[in-house]
Amino acid sequence: MLIVDDEPYTVDGLYEMLSDIPDLELDLYRAYSAEDAMQLLTRIRMDIVLSDIRMPGMNGLELLEWIRARWPRCKVLFLTGFSDIQYAQQALRGGGVDYILKTEGDEKIVLGLRNAIRALNEEMDNDRAIAKAREQYLRALPLLQKEWFLGLADARNKAAHLRPERFLELDIPLSPQGQVLFVGGKVDRWEPGYGSSDQMLMCYAIQNVAVELLAQAKLLTVLLDASRFVWMIQPSAPEEEWSDTAWFVKGTLESIQLTCKNVLNVPVSLVCTDAPVSWEELPRTYAQLKQTLMLGLGDGEEMLVTMNREPDSEPLSYDYPGAFVLEELKQALESGYEVAFERTLEELYARIPNRIGLHTQAYYAVAMLLIARINTLEPGDPLLGGPAVGQLMNLSAHESREAALVYLKKTAAELFSRRQRLLVERTDSMILKINQYIREHLHGDLSLVALAEFVYLNPTYLSVLYKKSTGKTLSEHIAELRVEKAKELLARPEFKIHEIAIAVGFGNAGYFTRFFKKHTGATPQDYRNAVDMAAAWKETNKRQDF
Repeated sequence: MLIVDDEPYTVDGLYEMLSDIPDLELDLYRAYSAEDAMQLLTRIRMDIVLSDIRMPGMNGLELLEWIRARWPRCKVLFLTGFSDIQYAQQALRGGGVDYILKTEGDEKIVLGLRNAIRALNEEMDNDRAIAKAREQYLRALPLLQKEWFLGLADARNKAAHLRPERFLELDIPLSPQGQVLFVGGKVDRWEPGYGSSDQMLMCYAIQNVAVELLAQAKLLTVLLDASRFVWMIQPSAPEEEWSDTAWFVKGTLESIQLTCKNVLNVPVSLVCTDAPVSWEELPRTYAQLKQTLMLGLGDGEEMLVTMNREPDSEPLSYDYPGAFVLEELKQALESGYEVAFERTLEELYARIPNRIGLHTQAYYAVAMLLIARINTLEPGDPLLGGPAVGQLMNLSAHESREAALVYLKKTAAELFSRRQRLLVERTDSMILKINQYIREHLHGDLSLVALAEFVYLNPTYLSVLYKKSTGKTLSEHIAELRVEKAKELLARPEFKIHEIAIAVGFGNAGYFTRFFKKHTGATPQDYRNAVDMAAAWKETNKRQDF
């Protein structure tokens, strides 16, 4: 919330009063003119503005118009000493949510703020917000469906992926019960000059062709990347025979392939399972399907293959342990999630078949992730020049599969430890920098905005980070330093109280007096008198001792 008035006494008084009402949960800002307010509003989105109407230069009504053009959801409350009904009507027509006379007191102001907060909360739940969120969600659905498929194809946490609620959340038009016919495809070749956006556009066009020609069945299309895709198909009605649906799909795939070639000028290869498979079989089926597409037939282009599943065989994997697992491990490393990294790595090792080739492939895939992370360390770090990299790239240096796993976990633990230590060091350095700045600028602007700009952080994030790191808020720390500095200056008689007020950041002695009494229980003059009396008493005792 921003408080705007050309009378500093009013602004500071309101700031102090509202700061003492914790349940309002407002981040407060101050501006002593409409121009100051505009500067703040260009940098920070305000939810509420409490403004005087009558101000020199730009008045409150003009400021309201300026705010509405930039922050239409901002609630503006007008505070004025002029009981002019015309101003009230203009304010309400302009979108102000309330009009408060300065003579009505603090209780009326607080009530107006609570009404504004309530209105903001209600707007967040209105139909337009929900509709907009729904639109954004629908745009994200293809990516969410892709993540869902990769998670299911990775064979972990199948129960969660197959929950009926999950199908509804992701708008998956299939049933988690029963079976599914599985089709995989790839674009064999792109025309010269096709950029990444052209390729993605064509992939969506291929999906549209499939949706149109397979309209008699329930279909989910998943785009894996700019060249690969999968389709999952079920009968449109439960009573339909699977054999009819399977024959329909297999007969339509040729039409899809021809349409892509003749209309889109894009050659595609398609591989379809010979029969529907259960959801539990999907990971193995997907691995076999990828193998079929990669091995190919003829010149490897425009294949149309029915895949004969061999349940007893172990399909080769050209990207073992899979992009989904590697992405999970990578994100855990980058985000500092040590427990998640270790759990995912242990699950991976538990699922590696007893084949030296697959273990070697999985080990080096994880090792390369760790080396990439090591390369981001500060120059001179022992891990960069030590034996870690060499041992990571030497699988034979480990006596067994279990020993290799232990070494991967040990190296990862070293990286997580360094990351945490660096975070603490950087945070501590930033806190020290801010504290030093505050001490040197007690007389100046110590608003959250000014401090955030000094350390290049978002104001809200800085507020949360400082409280989390030090156990107290920035305003509490600033208040402590101001009281400490004020006490130091009050003990020196050559400084007048209004000079001390300016030295510790207050525009007038009245505001400083209220602040000092609030934090010490005594006015500045009372404190100075007490210090003088204590000094005189001490001097008297010294003379008596002498």
